[in-house]
Amino acid sequence: MSEISPVPIDPGRSSNLLAALRRASPVRLAVAAIILASLIHFWFADHVELVADEAYYWVWSKHLASSYREKGPAVAWTIALSTRVFGDTAFGVRFFAVVLSAGVGWQLFRLARRLYDDHVALWCLAVGLIMPMFSVGSILMTIDPLSVFSWAWALILFWAALETGRIRHWLALGFVIGLGFLSKFTNGVQLACVAFFLLWSKPHRSLFFSRQTVAMMAAFLVAITPILYWNSQNGWAQLTSLHSRSGVQSSFGIHPQEFFKFVGGELGVISPLLAIGMAVAAFGLIRKQHSELRVRFLLSFFAPLAGIFLFFSLNKAGKENWPAPALITGIILTVVFWRPIMQNSPRWRLALWPALGIPILMTVLVHATDLWKPPAKLDLLRRAQGWHDFAAHVQRARTNHAANILIGSHYSTTSMMQFYLPDHPVTYVPKRERGKSQFDHWPGYEATTNSRALYITQSLNPVSDAVQRDFPKCELVDEFMSLHRGRPMSRFRIYLCTPR
Repeated sequence: MSEISPVPIDPGRSSNLLAALRRASPVRLAVAAIILASLIHFWFADHVELVADEAYYWVWSKHLASSYREKGPAVAWTIALSTRVFGDTAFGVRFFAVVLSAGVGWQLFRLARRLYDDHVALWCLAVGLIMPMFSVGSILMTIDPLSVFSWAWALILFWAALETGRIRHWLALGFVIGLGFLSKFTNGVQLACVAFFLLWSKPHRSLFFSRQTVAMMAAFLVAITPILYWNSQNGWAQLTSLHSRSGVQSSFGIHPQEFFKFVGGELGVISPLLAIGMAVAAFGLIRKQHSELRVRFLLSFFAPLAGIFLFFSLNKAGKENWPAPALITGIILTVVFWRPIMQNSPRWRLALWPALGIPILMTVLVHATDLWKPPAKLDLLRRAQGWHDFAAHVQRARTNHAANILIGSHYSTTSMMQFYLPDHPVTYVPKRERGKSQFDHWPGYEATTNSRALYITQSLNPVSDAVQRDFPKCELVDEFMSLHRGRPMSRFRIYLCTPR
């Protein structure tokens, strides 16, 4: 047998590849990067179980309405459309999450390119694609993909409106901000950001009270008509929900631990060096280039939103994803500030490797938990694991005890049951005196002498008083840890509850 000679490696190939990439059209490179990232996200979208909020919004999509207690209707309408095409599967729920995230990448590239140049735009896209918040969030069909996409689109429309002065751009701006508001009320802050920029920019100050801004506000009100209608029919329930979610129940207090908890969360989802670099960039540009129009534009859509959530975190830490829309202009500020510094200083250029390497590593580790198998408490995908096993336990108890009512202690458990049980049965939360979730706006269960209910909870506390009023006799029939590939995830208890 003749010996097979190894294929010689041409050292010039890598340099030729780099040269070809440099010659390639920036637009083609951007499109190729977005498509590649989207293919990866589509694969993960079909191989990672839902998180509770996704299942909750999926339940909303089975009860289409003009709005819902906690949020606007856009997320439910979007999931209803995708599941109608792809079915009630994880991929069906998440299809538009990946599409919208690809759209966010493209809008980020377009905005940076329009404001600066191709190289800045490509760097901004690269940072956006590797940032853990955007990379992991790209497969989750929550309100955030819709919110961030609308925010980014509105930024481009606003810049076009400033350049052209055309009423149609102002109308489109108001309408798109309204579309974002239909998914996340945070997008309403964008109107304040527009006002902030108009007051800050002397050449545009006359637009603050003008037919352009009147047109913008009129289009915004038209877009949010579904929310206004729903609230008028439901006692403005969303105002109560917003107040409870703000963390300010009675009075505002200063709690430093809450502030540092929020900041720590942001360092985690953005990545430490990128988050610190973004903060330094914002302060640095305020100090050195605050009079430059583009910098004022970017800061106007970054500082107010970031500042609002930092302020409220002094009282109670918010969710890490709440300031997500501000990251669009935050990324551009970061690249604009640090790129010339790194070009002119080899020492600072060395910092680029950990600045980009850490978020890449973080993103890979989050996506690959099945390979390195961290303890459940350290597994950032824990919320999306073990639900198939959970549903199998519930289905066995349902069959063994001939249960005809399924009650979850929380909207998350209730929604996951409805999604992962094979027949997608109607599920309920305990009856309460006042609403806690959207389930309280739908018909509840009817307890009869023949009712046999399963009450499923993660709590170690006794069965809910609301359930025991209807079902005085409740006995524990199963207690288990849900498993994901043999690893324990979350503990549950199943009670069989009967009228006697």
